[in-house]
Amino acid sequence: MSTYPTPAAARHTAITPLNLAKLTALFRGRSIAAVVDAIWVPAVAATLIVVAGVVGHWLKQPWLFAGLGPTVLMLASNPGHETTRFRAVVTAHLAAIGCAYLALLLLNASGATAVITRATVPLPRVWASAGALAMLTILMPQLRAYHPPAAATALLVTLGAYRMTGKTPLALMAGVVAVAVVGEVLQRVRPRKSR
Repeated sequence: MSTYPTPAAARHTAITPLNLAKLTALFRGRSIAAVVDAIWVPAVAATLIVVAGVVGHWLKQPWLFAGLGPTVLMLASNPGHETTRFRAVVTAHLAAIGCAYLALLLLNASGATAVITRATVPLPRVWASAGALAMLTILMPQLRAYHPPAAATALLVTLGAYRMTGKTPLALMAGVVAVAVVGEVLQRVRPRKSR
C-alpha cells in the first residue's frame, strides 16, 4: 500500500532537490517503489479527473466538481486503504449530500445567498455547514464508510455552490461513482512494489 507522508511528518523531513545520484540510488537499492509512486500517482490522479470531466462535459452535467479533488488524490496515493474502497467513497459522498441537504432544510439556509456571489459567508450557511459536518462525522462511522474528502462535498452543497434541484445531485453522485469505479480498477492493476 502506497502512502504519502502526513503533513506533520513532511514538516520534519528535510527537502532536498532531486539529482542524478539520488535517482540512480533508487535503482541500485533494488526498490523502485519511489519511482513507481512518482509515475503512478500523478498518472492515476490525472486519469480520474479526465474521466469525470470528459463524461460530464459530454453529458453537460457537473460530474467533475471540487469535492472530487481530495477523493482523487486519496485514490491515487493510497490504493487499497479502507478509506479508498469503492463502498466507502460512494457511501460517504452520498451521506455528505444527504447531510448537507438536511442541514439546509432544518436551518432554513437554502434561501441565503450562495458564497460564490458574495465575499462573506452568510451566517445561515455557516450554521448549515457546521450542522452538515457534525451529522456527517456521526453518520460515516455508523455506515462503516469513512472517507474524509466527502466533507468537501457537504460544504459545496451547504455553501451554495450546487443547488440540490433537478439532476444536480444525480450528476454529482455519477461523478463520484465514475471516479470510484475507475479508481477501483486502477488499484487492481497497479504495479506491485518490490521490497
